[in-house]
Amino acid sequence: MTGETEMTELFGALLSRHRVNTGARWRNAMWALLLAVPTGWLGLWALFSADDGRSGGGRAIGLVIGLSLGALFVAVTQAWRAVRGGPGEYFEVHERGLVHGSRRGVRGWEWSQVVSITIPGTPRTHGLARRLGNDYRCRVALDGGTRLHIDGHTSGASGLGRAVLAHSPHARRLQGDEWQDRAGGWFLAGAVVFLAVGVSMVSYLVSHADEDAQNVSEGVTMAVGLGLPVCAVGAITCIVLYIRHRMYRPR
Repeated sequence: MTGETEMTELFGALLSRHRVNTGARWRNAMWALLLAVPTGWLGLWALFSADDGRSGGGRAIGLVIGLSLGALFVAVTQAWRAVRGGPGEYFEVHERGLVHGSRRGVRGWEWSQVVSITIPGTPRTHGLARRLGNDYRCRVALDGGTRLHIDGHTSGASGLGRAVLAHSPHARRLQGDEWQDRAGGWFLAGAVVFLAVGVSMVSYLVSHADEDAQNVSEGVTMAVGLGLPVCAVGAITCIVLYIRHRMYRPR
């Protein structure tokens, strides 16, 4: 750990400084929590108070609880990033190295210590991604196991990523999807599993749609309400990843 005032002496002249908008992370955590709490309360209240056994009501309850869990996940991740970085988090590009200041102090690394740089080849450009800072993502792996994460909440994030690339020509250049080359045909297997589970859920509901409807518990209908969207999204995702893998893999 080295004091901030000593970085210029260690790593040369300052070329650029990039502050992290921690306040945006806290605001994201707040609105996500404001969404998670009432929807979670509503979903749990409906789950424990419903007694009519209708499958439509169970699916609606499952969707509400799923929305609450998703919002809670966003709140936790955004708050964790804000706490981890601290209110004054920043990155600095120097002639001979990279500096990161956070709640834990100020640290610097020479460019030769950069092991790999991961920047996804297909950035997310929709509004939610930009709000959460996921429109730009860069992970810098350094000697000793340290990993720095740069996202859209960092001022001039893309310029910072390009500067790291330019000063570290020896580092491995990754896109974050290298695992797909190892997965290969497992994508199709995953799609088949998701489809089979989804079909079995639909078959179960159809077979109990008439005389046995009263015997289907609300817990089962809620599980189906959560499971069907998950299976649909999972199957589509696996198929898309398989097609993308086949189209873009090296020949």
